[in-house]
Amino acid sequence: MNLASPHQFEYIDGQLRPSHPALFGHFETQNVQAVEACHPALDLGYGPDPRQTLDLFRTPGKRKAVVAYFHAGYWQSRDKCGFRFLAPPLAADGFDVALINYPLSPQMSVSEIVAAASASLASIAALTDGAPLILVGHSAGAHIAVELGMHARGNGNVAGIMSISGVFDLAPLIHTSVNDRLALDAASANAASPLHRVVSGAPPALFVVGELETQAFRDQTAQMSAAWAAAGNATRQLQVSNADHFSILTELSHEDGVLRAALRDFNSLGDTD
Repeated sequence: MNLASPHQFEYIDGQLRPSHPALFGHFETQNVQAVEACHPALDLGYGPDPRQTLDLFRTPGKRKAVVAYFHAGYWQSRDKCGFRFLAPPLAADGFDVALINYPLSPQMSVSEIVAAASASLASIAALTDGAPLILVGHSAGAHIAVELGMHARGNGNVAGIMSISGVFDLAPLIHTSVNDRLALDAASANAASPLHRVVSGAPPALFVVGELETQAFRDQTAQMSAAWAAAGNATRQLQVSNADHFSILTELSHEDGVLRAALRDFNSLGDTD
């Protein structure tokens, strides 16, 4: 690993902003308020691993779909509790919201993490009477959402995917500090990279990235969207103005956020016009 490599900048150092500590402090305040206001069911198990748990927020109105949210953290850090602030606005828009934890490296490899996370879908379906499901993931969670979306082809309750700032070709991560825990080599990185094996018949997908993110993240989003379309799947790509890797999440929670608006009209996630 060469910490002076361009990959270290593109995937780690260049994504950081001085504004992030204050932003996460704001998120944490909102996380507490979300639980107090909505009284969700917390830490529901969906598998034998202690990290196989989810929080379920119910919409107060008529449910039109379920959002399954997979958090960021390079498959080795963070927790669903840090993103509870996203649930109340989406619940107000008519969605049940499942925030999903999953096992982390180095306990499991990336491919094993995806397999473990996949068990959450059956539990969510059972809890929500098989309601239409939109897989939403951010960063590493976007990778997981895409993988589960491809595995779920033919599963009629998966209505779409929203991928936010994802990594879909994992080979560059071999040359970064996150690989200390991921332990990727060329073969395992290729095997865990959905960019190289997009299937036909996958759900419609919206691939999103922030304008202020590094070129590598913007390229990964563009390449994944193109590969999705090349396989014959409905897709759309969106670059969010003036958004970085974490401020982009406010577009899911603000009343006028472009990502919140996209979820309100989730049936058009794959529109190509």
